[in-house]
Amino acid sequence: MIRTFTRQDLPYEAGKLVGTTEGFRLYLYVQVETGKAFLFQVAQEGQNGLLDRFGYVLNELKQNALHLEKEYAKVREDPKVLLNYQLGFPELVDTFLVDGTRINVLGFRNVENPAAMVPIARMVKKDHLRVDMRTSVWIMGKLLKLLVFAHSQGISVGRINAGNVLLEPDQHYAVLFDWTASQFYSNQVPPEIRKKEISQAAKTVIVALGGNVGNRMIPDDGDEGYGRYRDHLLRLSDGAESNPSKAHERFYKLVDGLWQREFYQFTTYQMKGE
Repeated sequence: MIRTFTRQDLPYEAGKLVGTTEGFRLYLYVQVETGKAFLFQVAQEGQNGLLDRFGYVLNELKQNALHLEKEYAKVREDPKVLLNYQLGFPELVDTFLVDGTRINVLGFRNVENPAAMVPIARMVKKDHLRVDMRTSVWIMGKLLKLLVFAHSQGISVGRINAGNVLLEPDQHYAVLFDWTASQFYSNQVPPEIRKKEISQAAKTVIVALGGNVGNRMIPDDGDEGYGRYRDHLLRLSDGAESNPSKAHERFYKLVDGLWQREFYQFTTYQMKGE
């Protein structure tokens, strides 16, 4: 556990360690004055530059998302309809150095407690839960939407897997957390990278479904749309699409033909054999 920090006269009370990578450690901290919780991303030794870049990427994503939102506001017919691209990645709330160590303070928009954000890998491997097919629809849809945004800005994610996709069940958020492996392209994201990241998103959703890409197995809960939906996910995981916009459009063309578009409660099942 690291010590209490003070930033702009607002002390953060030390919380528990919630994650570790080669580049950083993650702690859950609470801002004393507001009671709001944040993630402290603390650089491992020699990794300040990694967190500097991570903060830069988050700021670029935020500014690009805000710009597109303003442009969309000029043409949208319903003022209540927003693009909300910024919901798909963390918010850099603050960043500072303590004893030469870079610390990024991270939050999630409209989420009071970051502990509510659950990595798919933890849900499956630790909690032994899997989502049902209709729950997986909004996860896949939002991952494709985020790829539409990022790739249109010349940015690749670099890391899409079950450990890097966080879910907020109540508000139906799917967040790509770690962008330290992202790349910027002066023109556009190469087709092979776009194809790879669409494939990775589909493989991640298959994991959330309790499936196995290697043996092409996805649990069947008896839904009438099972066969067509399974085949489509496997097709995406095989790298059949390299254009996220078209992949997003085709995905919803399929699911809108299978199920009514409505709010669907986050639904999980216990994994068999657990």
